[in-house]
Amino acid sequence: MSQWLIFLAIVPLASFQLTKMYEVKNKWMWNGIAIGMVIAPLGLGLLQLTYIPFVGPLLGLVGLVANLTHGSIGYFCLLGSGVFEMDTVLTASQITLINVVNGVLFSYCYGLVGYSLDRKLAPAEDTRVKLTI
Repeated sequence: MSQWLIFLAIVPLASFQLTKMYEVKNKWMWNGIAIGMVIAPLGLGLLQLTYIPFVGPLLGLVGLVANLTHGSIGYFCLLGSGVFEMDTVLTASQITLINVVNGVLFSYCYGLVGYSLDRKLAPAEDTRVKLTI
């Protein structure tokens, strides 16, 4: 069942194509939101592909790095807010809740990074005062 998490990679790929096709003004903000929504569950899905020969360990390593950097943030947020208790085994619904919290947090963070990138790459507007007669 965890292999279905890899299909979440369609969301950022579709976002890249749609923002390029429709020439959206805030392209990198929307792409950052799309990547942030799926980075934690996609890392978890890639981590569980290590059983595939040759390619699996490389995909598992990418998943491990993504899961180490993105996976624990939602857990600690839910643990600190009192939703989870310390030293308990996580169920599938709790892991889903962790990934939802990670999706909200990282879509916001990556959206802000994309927004600042959009502002930096935007053409400079003419700020001079225009006189009309």
